[in-house]
Amino acid sequence: MAKKKKSKPPVRGKPSRLQLQPALSYVVLLAAIGVFIYFCFLFDLTQDDAFISFRYAENFLNGEGLVYNSGERVEGYTNFLWVILLVLSKGLFGLSYLFSSRLMGVAAGCVIFVLLFYLIKYHFRSNLLFYFTAVSLLMLSNKSLPYWSIASLETAAFSCMILAALLAEYRRPALTPALLVIATLLRPEGVIVFAVVFLHRLIREREIPWRCLGVYVVPLLPFAVFKITYYGSLFPNPYYAKSGVGLEYIITGLEYLWHFLSTVGVYGIIFVVPLLGIKKLWGRLSLLYLFLFAYVAYIVWVGGDVLKVYRFFVPIMPVLYLMFMASVFEMLVRDGGANKKVRQLAFVVVLLFAAGSYLLSRGHINAYWYAERNLISKMDFVSSKMKESIPGNFSLAVSTIGKTGYNLIGHRVIDMLGLTDSYIARNPEHIAGMESSWKERRFNNEYLLQQKPDLILFSTGYKPSAPAERALMLHSEFRRCYATVGFRAGNSVKVAFRRVNEIDMSRDTVHSAIDFVDELHHGYNRALKSEFVDAERHFRESRRLLDEDWYLLSLNIGQALAGQNKIDSAMAYFNEAIELKPYCWEARYKLAYILQLTGDSTAARSHYKILGEQHPWMFGSN
Repeated sequence: MAKKKKSKPPVRGKPSRLQLQPALSYVVLLAAIGVFIYFCFLFDLTQDDAFISFRYAENFLNGEGLVYNSGERVEGYTNFLWVILLVLSKGLFGLSYLFSSRLMGVAAGCVIFVLLFYLIKYHFRSNLLFYFTAVSLLMLSNKSLPYWSIASLETAAFSCMILAALLAEYRRPALTPALLVIATLLRPEGVIVFAVVFLHRLIREREIPWRCLGVYVVPLLPFAVFKITYYGSLFPNPYYAKSGVGLEYIITGLEYLWHFLSTVGVYGIIFVVPLLGIKKLWGRLSLLYLFLFAYVAYIVWVGGDVLKVYRFFVPIMPVLYLMFMASVFEMLVRDGGANKKVRQLAFVVVLLFAAGSYLLSRGHINAYWYAERNLISKMDFVSSKMKESIPGNFSLAVSTIGKTGYNLIGHRVIDMLGLTDSYIARNPEHIAGMESSWKERRFNNEYLLQQKPDLILFSTGYKPSAPAERALMLHSEFRRCYATVGFRAGNSVKVAFRRVNEIDMSRDTVHSAIDFVDELHHGYNRALKSEFVDAERHFRESRRLLDEDWYLLSLNIGQALAGQNKIDSAMAYFNEAIELKPYCWEARYKLAYILQLTGDSTAARSHYKILGEQHPWMFGSN
């Protein structure tokens, strides 16, 4: 009987590149998420607008309802589900709004990378490691996703649900409309993505996808009924305050688009490359192309975004970077196929683009990160000091309501821009010749003055910046009835305007030209740079154009003269400012300081005594 040969054990060689690719892909996914989280906490930012949602949530938990001001049913938010999640996080788990909003935002950002991983795996499985590494690099080179994920707004969560819906449309189409319901409850723009999906199915299936329509519309009907019955409108109030239809908004939207293209998009390359690859990729990626076209058109149509750092583009960035990478790859592939040399060349293109995107956008991102942190710090300080120093249940009008309004829960806070005030949003005034970089151009200062706010706070202190602030200075009753009140912050002073006279709108007149406010604005800019000669010239021109003795112009001219060491002339203007407005603490303090230096301590003590009586929180009670 022949002996049976022993079988040799299989030879265990090194794993092939294809065998290693899945494991390495997951390593890259975890690394990308880790770097993303690190970037989030480097920013350590809460956007001022997030505090609007916090105030709505807090008022709801306090039994006031889903309102900004007690008794005023105005939908001043555009993120219903986000507000509800904040309510639940504090009401059920006792988590602070700041912690829970940041946690949800960063978590949503992490999920975006996971969804992007599986979207790439669905379309480009054989090159998963290469594609995902390249797209992750692009996502991280532009730091707008980390910026908005940590900023306590719903941007990352909304972007996450949009990407989840697009992935579901390829892998689990039955889930798509349900995911878009969630997206729409997070932000109204979810309806745009649903329209894209609906149109794509209609073209593909050549019949109306009724089931998809029903699954999307039916759950949203109760929400629509709630909005109409509770707030009296299907559209949120910020839609009326920020957006509009017309050439002016389209031009602003195109400017917003161009800024994105010229920085993050490296002078438009981000869109040009996918357009060049559309012929090869349309059959496979038509849904993603339709999504990009529709969403960009929407951004332009509504005039872009009020908030900077590319917020409106965050929902399309994962898809845009995927399309960019796919197009680069397809354009480089020839008859020989996707060999190693093609991948290397494509990766070099990605590295160059990522470097360009980072270098062109970092200045913008860092500047607005710094400005937003400073704004919140200032508003936090001023509103806290108001609460400590000014007795009673005072009302406040302000052009940046976020942190200020949250600190003053229980006080009536009037948004000068109309975000949380339906009358201002729907009944705007128009001032011919007004120029401003602000997108929020709506205001109604006649209505505002009729509300007789106890305090008015400008975003930049003395200087009128927003259109609402500039236009307010045209009203004679504002000039007659309000004087600045100060709060010490170290060596500097933050100011607001306090009502010192009773407002009588029957005697109010509106100055016919905005020129005097423009000159005042220029004067403040020069004074901040210690260019006192130019500042004096602008302040004097402002006074000439106003053709009225207004204490603030007398004060400003006096301060510009003091900056030039023209003490006697400065004192004359300080005295004039006090005669016009006895509450003018700046002129009185400057005058007291000069009198003390010149040896007239009796007159100086007299002024200090009045300062202590009028502003005890700044100068003491004696």
